[in-house]
Amino acid sequence: MLLSTSSKKVATPKAEKTQSKNASDSKETSFYEKLDELLVHDNAPDVKLVNKGQYKDAFDLLEDAEACQLTPMLIGPPGVGKTLLARTFASSRGRDFEWITMDEATKPSHFVGAFDPGETLKRGFVKEAFMPGALTKMMVLGGLFLANELNRATEFTQNTFLEPLEERSIMLPRLGRVKAKDSFFLICAANPGDMAGTHRLSEALRDRIKVWINLDYPSRAVELEIIHANIPQCKLSKDYMDLTYELIEATRKSREVERPASIRSGIAIAKITALQENRAGAAFGIADFKKIAKMVLVGGIKARPGYEPESIIAKIVSSVVKG
Repeated sequence: MLLSTSSKKVATPKAEKTQSKNASDSKETSFYEKLDELLVHDNAPDVKLVNKGQYKDAFDLLEDAEACQLTPMLIGPPGVGKTLLARTFASSRGRDFEWITMDEATKPSHFVGAFDPGETLKRGFVKEAFMPGALTKMMVLGGLFLANELNRATEFTQNTFLEPLEERSIMLPRLGRVKAKDSFFLICAANPGDMAGTHRLSEALRDRIKVWINLDYPSRAVELEIIHANIPQCKLSKDYMDLTYELIEATRKSREVERPASIRSGIAIAKITALQENRAGAAFGIADFKKIAKMVLVGGIKARPGYEPESIIAKIVSSVVKG
């Protein structure tokens, strides 16, 4: 009896390993090629603000503060657009922009920088072994830096900003004192002092911040215009647009809510509602809108201790959206 032999080659473990490595190298090459294409070189925020009302006034004050090399402080509750305003301002200048949102765990090294342990062992404390933080980078490059939620940082961390505010310089251990480029601009932002998790700004820091800009939730007309500006590809009926604003406003008035819904929550509700309404037509109803509102708002607020977000939002939606 003759045994037939197949012409198909059986891959050896070594061949399989080579094929696997080639496939892996190909994927990595493809990843880095795509990465180059998708790297963001424009700091423009995804959400658009409108240059009206308090935002126009704040924008004009930021321009004056920058021209005079004075440090401004944006003060307002979460969700009013402080970070968005700073990013919009930076984008209008066409310069580099970095920011860091602070809390009690933030250390000076997070925004000043530190030496890379591996490189330092090999090369010593040379500048090439130093990994700059966002603040140091912007001082050297002449960009804009936002110290966001500054009063959530400890007083020790806050005081690291004293030298940049007073002297426009910063001391880098083992490297020396670095003077900021003339175009460097530092913007601070903070939540109201009575909010949970905030610390008192040190007197030394307050003395060095020269322009105080208060922001609150925008007026109805301005907020609706912001929502419209951020859903240009969608058409949303006036009734649902009005209900969207009323829901957002209700979270800001509720005593059970610690952090109410932001402008982004309103945009999210409007976008999904417009998409489903345009797709379903007359079949889209008030019950569908309620589902969308609950889905967005339950994660868009922070409840006060002792309250559940789901029950708060269910109550708000039922009171605002009838039917």
